[in-house]
Amino acid sequence: MIDETIQTLNMPAQPTSANDLIKDWISVLNHTDGADAPANTLTALYDELHNPEPGAERVHNLLNQMAQQIESLAPTTGNVYMGHLQQLAASLRSFSTGLNDL
Repeated sequence: MIDETIQTLNMPAQPTSANDLIKDWISVLNHTDGADAPANTLTALYDELHNPEPGAERVHNLLNQMAQQIESLAPTTGNVYMGHLQQLAASLRSFSTGLNDL
């Protein structure tokens, strides 16, 4: 699921698939010990994206906040996921920066 997310962040947005991916991540995070903060941030992002006029600055800030939370969580996951989570955090930051260009 991490690889799928990174791939989605690097491609043109597909609202349906992105929406499903966000819901899947919320579910995973809600069932992961120590992942309350990123789950709450992702839920806030999901809600913001469903506003009729989502705030670009708020979306940017939520993406960066989530990247920071994932980086903090990464070392607790062991060697198997740590690198993938660090890459995910970097992709979130890159995607967030790209929003400034719109």
